[in-house]
Amino acid sequence: MSGKDSLKKQIATLTEELIQLRKKMGTVNYMQEESKDRFSNLVPGIKYRKTLKGHFGKIYAMHWSQDKRHLVSASQDGKLIIWNAFTTHKLQAIMLRSSWVMTCAYSPSSKYVACGGLDNLCSIYKVDDSKEP
Repeated sequence: MSGKDSLKKQIATLTEELIQLRKKMGTVNYMQEESKDRFSNLVPGIKYRKTLKGHFGKIYAMHWSQDKRHLVSASQDGKLIIWNAFTTHKLQAIMLRSSWVMTCAYSPSSKYVACGGLDNLCSIYKVDDSKEP
């Protein structure tokens, strides 16, 4: 048995021991709990699908593009983030002049995003579609 095979066997043994200890102690596997449908009891007929992680502040607005594949979100952290909703990847993060952003929207052509907020400014940004894989 090579060193690599020995290590794989040791990992499998330790994993099994960990599972048995969790069962014995009643420890919760938080990764499995996180992946459960957290919102199924809130609104009948709506199923939780994916979580988009990337903002560090409260999210004030989101808007879908016309292609129904992309989404823009505006947050208190002072960023607009453009997402690929199918893969959950961030395609573009736009730093704003102010963190007082309250809303955002795609243009009908999906080439621009706009945002506005309590600073009384409406800002328009060009979407960089060269980052799409």
